[in-house]
Amino acid sequence: MSASDSSDSGERRREPPAPTGGRSPASDDAEDALDLSDLEKYGVEGVVARLDDDPIPGDPVAPARVRRGRSTVLSVIITVIGLYLLVDSFSDFRYWLRSGDPEPLGEVAELAKHGTMPDGLHDRYVTLHGTPDVRNAARMTLEDRYVGYVRLVEGGGSLFAAVPREKDEKVKDEFEGTFTGRMKRLRRDAAYPWLEQYVLDNPITRTIDAEVDALWAAIGDVDGRMEIETSEGRLALEQNDRVRVIVQSPDARVQIGTSSVRKVEDAEARVAALGLPYAIVGSRPGSFHSFVVRVPPADRDAVLAKLQEGLEDPSGGTDPKRGAVLLPGSTTLIVPPAEIALSGDDVVLPLQGGPLYEVEGGKLVPRAAADGRVRIPKAWVQAVRIERPIALDPNGYVVMVGDEPGKHWRTALMWLVVVVLVGLNAANLWTHLRRRAAA
Repeated sequence: MSASDSSDSGERRREPPAPTGGRSPASDDAEDALDLSDLEKYGVEGVVARLDDDPIPGDPVAPARVRRGRSTVLSVIITVIGLYLLVDSFSDFRYWLRSGDPEPLGEVAELAKHGTMPDGLHDRYVTLHGTPDVRNAARMTLEDRYVGYVRLVEGGGSLFAAVPREKDEKVKDEFEGTFTGRMKRLRRDAAYPWLEQYVLDNPITRTIDAEVDALWAAIGDVDGRMEIETSEGRLALEQNDRVRVIVQSPDARVQIGTSSVRKVEDAEARVAALGLPYAIVGSRPGSFHSFVVRVPPADRDAVLAKLQEGLEDPSGGTDPKRGAVLLPGSTTLIVPPAEIALSGDDVVLPLQGGPLYEVEGGKLVPRAAADGRVRIPKAWVQAVRIERPIALDPNGYVVMVGDEPGKHWRTALMWLVVVVLVGLNAANLWTHLRRRAAA
């Protein structure tokens, strides 16, 4: 056999078998690249792996496998990010599915029990009625608008309304008592940290009425705890609570205008002529002379008429410089519960504001205070109210006024698109894992 015959024979030996109907061109190309040296180098399993396009250490085909690996990693990343977006925006998607007609929840006073809202209202489109606490309303400034956060009184610290307003829109003098919008948990509102700080910087209190005798009974508790009967039931007083004690003394404040009676001596002579105990408080230049007079409530009309005798403009109208007026001697003391004590027929309270008076030697003199505390007859206390600070309830709600379900259609569309993308990538990963398991 000649050399050329031998060469031809070797070439024929390396020729691949003719393609069959069941083989793909890619398989034929792979087999074209094999010869006996491949079998010696990789063995039977290696050759089979190469035909299946799996990586073989040291094989030049390996870079193609690396590209395939990057595609798998990308699918994982897309799937993970997509799942995060789906979970994060599911609340808006679910709200979009709700009816466009708001649920009538009625009066907040009937919903809230002792200032706490019930569960189960998150992400519902509702209409409710309540009393806005306009005095403590807060305003948040956004890039394109303002949002006013107003507390609904009946909800304590567990219900607010977020009322949007365009920057060029006129400010309303008052909020309406009806609010329609999306209910959201306070802690899930992006503005919650800001609102929490606002309440800390600007404390809000709610007032609870109580009977005077209930205060005396609470002070006499033997266990040291002050529990008082109120309009909301029995209430255990806390350290941050304050008791507002309204004192109505038998004294009245008399003011005589300086335009009607120029000299303080003449004004005092007019008061002394009443024959009642009195004390000079002082004069306000260019305004009025001021006195405190012990006047029984039943005699006050007659006393006022006597003070106004002979004056050109007896009542003075709204001008304090003219005429004479007689004002009730009402004083309000706001004290911590622990600083209230009883002593016989008197209640001992921290002294605040101006003095309270007692009769001594036919004249009124300030009641003596010891260590900043003053004794007041219990009979002078006319009303008691408990002031309790409002604590922001993270499990409460905020009504996003004007936030209708239909406004979230873009979010809903995005959510559906992400569902499709996540599904396609998850299917790709599943197919890849099944192929690897089969190999």
